[in-house]
Amino acid sequence: MNLRLKKIRMLNKMSQEEFGKKIGIESRAHISALENGNRNITDRIIKDVCREFNINEDWLRTGNGEMYNIPEDETAAIVSELLEEDNPFYDIIKGIIKTYQELDDKSQRILLKFSQELLNNLKKRGH
Repeated sequence: MNLRLKKIRMLNKMSQEEFGKKIGIESRAHISALENGNRNITDRIIKDVCREFNINEDWLRTGNGEMYNIPEDETAAIVSELLEEDNPFYDIIKGIIKTYQELDDKSQRILLKFSQELLNNLKKRGH
């Protein structure tokens, strides 16, 4: 978790002092200790970081999932755009959904598990 905390700070191009102030920690040394694993990252710090930087709490705690929370309205916009008939992927997406719905429950679970493992492997490789 300490490396993910540092990643958030670095991606936001902030010094340890700036990052600390943003989440209510006045000491640069405290942030340094958190990033280096010399101090425990408390639930309060996790909540503050997630709130201030729009970070997915599960990702910060475990490394699972997406780093950032995607707002529901943004998700809706993405889905809406994908499902416009002039989108070159429209027929592919429609075919995938239709085929998935035609599968029996066991096949759907297998496909879901496969898809989750594929995403996890891609994330591990940095894609």
